[in-house]
Amino acid sequence: MKRIILSLAFVAFTLSAVSQIVADARGSNGEMGFVDANNRWVVQPIYKLTIWKKEERFGLFKTDFDDETYGFVNEQGKVIFPQGKYNYYFVHGQYVKVSIENENSTSYLDRYFNGVWSLQENREIIPCKYSGIVFHPQYISARMTFDDGDSWGAFSYDGKEIIPCGLYAGIEWAADDIFSVYKNGKWGYYAHGKEVIPCIYDEAVAFTGDVAMVKQDGEVKMLKNPLKDATKIKVDVASLNKGKAGGPVFSRYPKPDSDVDKNIPVAKKQAETTFAFIVANENYPDAPVPYSLNDGRMFREYCQKTLGIPEKNINMYEDATFGSIITAVEKMKSVSEAYDGEASVIFYYAGHGFPDDKQATAYLLPIDGDAASITSTGYSLAKLYQEIAALKLKSAIVFLDACFSGAKREDEMLTSARGVAIKVKEDKPQGNMLVFSAAQGDETAHQLEEKHHGLFTYCLLKELQTSQGDADLGTLTDNVTKQVKRQSVVINNKRQTPTAIPSPSLQASWRTMKLK
Repeated sequence: MKRIILSLAFVAFTLSAVSQIVADARGSNGEMGFVDANNRWVVQPIYKLTIWKKEERFGLFKTDFDDETYGFVNEQGKVIFPQGKYNYYFVHGQYVKVSIENENSTSYLDRYFNGVWSLQENREIIPCKYSGIVFHPQYISARMTFDDGDSWGAFSYDGKEIIPCGLYAGIEWAADDIFSVYKNGKWGYYAHGKEVIPCIYDEAVAFTGDVAMVKQDGEVKMLKNPLKDATKIKVDVASLNKGKAGGPVFSRYPKPDSDVDKNIPVAKKQAETTFAFIVANENYPDAPVPYSLNDGRMFREYCQKTLGIPEKNINMYEDATFGSIITAVEKMKSVSEAYDGEASVIFYYAGHGFPDDKQATAYLLPIDGDAASITSTGYSLAKLYQEIAALKLKSAIVFLDACFSGAKREDEMLTSARGVAIKVKEDKPQGNMLVFSAAQGDETAHQLEEKHHGLFTYCLLKELQTSQGDADLGTLTDNVTKQVKRQSVVINNKRQTPTAIPSPSLQASWRTMKLK
């Protein structure tokens, strides 16, 4: 009988030992403690105040109402944070920013020395000697204040020092094991106890797909993660550009540096009633268009400087989605309505065109379009012409540095299912419109590698540069066509024939018209 009683006592002790706190409660003595799901005391009522934090899974307690601080207990009732040791604390999940008063402080900014306490480890993992502590998703930053300003260091969440204070005025997480660091007005990268990339950049952001965009002397560059095997890094430019609304879109190709990119003529007067809409699509996920961003950006420069179009009248769409192209068309409609026939429009497109092989019709391919379902994800060229023709405009000039044969600028097919190029039907422009396209029929629109431009756009910019934008459209299209045909045969050993197609209403007059 005695053995049975001892066994029951052991069971009761075991149940009590594994019970967990679910609430705070007040005892018959007026004091407070913590109870389990069966309303049994896990922590006896010995405190003036207890608060159970259900979501955080720990409890707060006070032994004295006059003491402004709390102690903490875990679910089993074990004290994991002492009351009264620190003057101030801030809870961040299972970590606590702790502070002790700096008795030598003469300013509010360094009133406390700060550190970090781990509730899981029940210890101070970062000592209280820093003027600031900030919790980040990947690391903890710590600040020290010196006579010449603040300096930041970095710690892991187990308290290991990653970057010591005193080296850098700024630190930001860049990728696993690597941080962007700031000193002397420049950014670099730090990893494994050393500066792996020197602080020479004006901007240095986090790595996306092991590639970061940095800016040096105003030029945006691509930088590969120095901790990764460079031969295995795949550049995901689409990811790099994601979320950069309002900022420059990143190009994987060299910047424009040819003869047409310098000495750009400047118009003597402004073309206040001319509006430009420029779509430059380069970073398609599977088939990028080399130098399309260069093309669009330099065409913009010529619109503003050489043609005298005010900057506010120029609308630029880089790596445009289907929605962006619709936005451009809607903006053209608004301009048409506001100017009531007095406005002229220039529409420029550099990027992929693609055919619908069933109907042999042409489409502009948005950056989020799918060549395999072009009729639902592409923007119909016929629809673009119809939309512009319906507007009340003085004139509309459309430049298309694209082909619609299903080929890329490098002569590879966009989809492997199509082994031959497709000759699409020519959509006739209407209204007061002239369309000048880079190639005709089943031809390919090539790039001019040494100039870092599409061949058609380079010759177009060259003609604008030579004529200072004052050539009539007949002369401009003749000269551009001649140069493209010649250079395409000599450089690419391929035929490329630009084509100017006027609407019926401009048939007799378009050759004497000018862009400004």
